[in-house]
Amino acid sequence: MKIISALGAALLTFAACNAPAAAQDVYPSRGVRLIMPFPPGSGTDALARIIAEQLSKKWNQSVVVDNMTGAGGNIGGQTISRAAPDGYTLLFVPAPPLVINQFIYKSTGYDADALAPITMVGSVPYVMVVRTSFPANTLKEFIAHVKANPGKITYASSSMGSTAQLAALQLENLAGGLQMVHVPYRGAAPALVDVMNGHVDFVFDIVTTSKQLIEAGKVKSFGVAAKQRTQIMPNEPTMEENGLPGYQALTWFGMTGPPGLPSVLAEKIYRDVDETLKIPAVTARVQGMGIEINSLPPAEAAKFFAAERKLWGDIIKARFGAKLE
Repeated sequence: MKIISALGAALLTFAACNAPAAAQDVYPSRGVRLIMPFPPGSGTDALARIIAEQLSKKWNQSVVVDNMTGAGGNIGGQTISRAAPDGYTLLFVPAPPLVINQFIYKSTGYDADALAPITMVGSVPYVMVVRTSFPANTLKEFIAHVKANPGKITYASSSMGSTAQLAALQLENLAGGLQMVHVPYRGAAPALVDVMNGHVDFVFDIVTTSKQLIEAGKVKSFGVAAKQRTQIMPNEPTMEENGLPGYQALTWFGMTGPPGLPSVLAEKIYRDVDETLKIPAVTARVQGMGIEINSLPPAEAAKFFAAERKLWGDIIKARFGAKLE
């Protein structure tokens, strides 16, 4: 009897130790909700739907994109922060809800640092777009002109606290304390139009929307804001190549889970997302949107999010010293 009892206890222990692994092997066993806290039709939404479509096929379960808009992405952040850490509610976002909003809003209603990193899917670099009549033709000449005319050079952005504004603030810092005037707009499109028409001196815009204007000579480019040249404009030098070491400003797309998401689930979801992005037809669709695929595993995504959080957080705190809203 003692032998049987010992054997039974051993079997129960083995089963208990392996139960989580068995449960995780069948994930997902039901539909998954992918929160996307921006409106349908945006670039982030389009990418989220491509990934959701492919994961639905791979998992043989529905993956539904839920557009929970409001408060610059904070509504989505609040929702994922309260979700059960079981992998059935995920968040897909650009940078602000993960690394910028906490420095801008008095309260976001959630702790972005506590969300479980899954992956950084890809990115699109910004490019420095300058009106054609500006009296400089290189980045070095531009910096010299701004230093000779403090407080007279204007730059546009899509809104206060936007990545486009922060990119200009980073330029001010790295170029030795430039003094320029910010002109916020209601969206990136009108900001770019006013630069093209010469009403504002420059703007940081994503390469996908500025590429044709630059190539047509309707605006000048003083460099792509990435550490390496971008696939969409391979002949366009980076700002570092143009004389500003360390400059980088990207719009990127990340996926996270709720706080406490088991690492084994985060790794599985990352692997499945990564595999879908490597399907030739999917790769072509994503790259056709101007997005450079560079999906990172959870540990590397966490480091990337932390680096971005420090970059933009330091700039915001140094410039404003307090929350913007």
